[in-house]
Amino acid sequence: MQCRKCRADIPGDGKFCPYCGIRQDREPRKALKRANGAGTVYKLQGRRRRPWAAAKNRTIIGCYETKTAALEALNRLTGRSLDERYNMTFTDVFEAWKTEHYKEIGPNGIASYNRAYDVFEPLHKKKFRDLRTADFQAVLDPYMKQSHSTLSKHKQLITQMSCWAVREELLATNFAKFVRLPENIKKEKEIFSDTDIEKLEADGSETAKIILMLIYTGMRIGELFFLPLKDYHETYVVGGEKTEAGRNRVIPIRPEGRGYFAYFAAQADGPLLLSGYTGQCVPNNFRKRDYYPLLDKLGIERKTPHATRHTYASRARKVGMPPEILQKILGHADYSTTANIYVHTDVDELVRAVERD
Repeated sequence: MQCRKCRADIPGDGKFCPYCGIRQDREPRKALKRANGAGTVYKLQGRRRRPWAAAKNRTIIGCYETKTAALEALNRLTGRSLDERYNMTFTDVFEAWKTEHYKEIGPNGIASYNRAYDVFEPLHKKKFRDLRTADFQAVLDPYMKQSHSTLSKHKQLITQMSCWAVREELLATNFAKFVRLPENIKKEKEIFSDTDIEKLEADGSETAKIILMLIYTGMRIGELFFLPLKDYHETYVVGGEKTEAGRNRVIPIRPEGRGYFAYFAAQADGPLLLSGYTGQCVPNNFRKRDYYPLLDKLGIERKTPHATRHTYASRARKVGMPPEILQKILGHADYSTTANIYVHTDVDELVRAVERD
């Protein structure tokens, strides 16, 4: 064989070249020892997706897919004490998380998260990285009789906060995602029947007009009550709330509902389209004092105002409105929301579907 340096012929079993003295079998390079207090990286046992652990001061700051990623995580902590960030309390993490997240959601979403934050008051002063699934579960267990949507919002808060903490390398695992909620038994959402709509149209009251405006646009009740007059354009309005996809969207008015919008536009005595309404102008008060009493008076089974939105979506699908158009009108970022929640199929339609040739 030849020497790997001087290329001289040497015996095949020689470890060193007799001419230049170079060792022939390469020794593996040893990893450089990290400075004291700079942390350490080691590989965990077993088959793992992220086997490389980075630790500092005997505290695991995260697990990573590669050794390089783990070393980079430690390098980001160079010159910083773990106390600066790793002792963040539940409240500290919430404040940091909401600074980012609240820019992307509307006032209703912010209010929901603030209520959820209040629920976790027993954890507010505790170090976030010390919290485990059992801690979150213990706080939520007394609230298990609340609606599934409310409980989901509570869990969503701690899950998103934990995702933020994992991203910022405060945690290695999102323990909040393992919190258990009661099974969500979905009930078929009620919609206004053709007979119900005929009764509302025959009534002619201002409250009936508002209900029909909701049915003929698919708007949320808050979107209609806070719609500026300047955003009314006879055949459509520009409005919306809640998500980025829902805000400032064009909402066409079905021909049957345009007269009701024109009525309130002529009656308006302020900056809002419904400013001239003689009833309750606050959505919650409207529900209790105008909406439900009118349904009772007309013999219409009680349904939440949101049933108007379900009614619009179901009627639109029946007449063949393209899914992507319906999604834009309702202000959903994903059509699965439109299809799974707002579109309803009645029994007759299902029967007709299987009887087609």
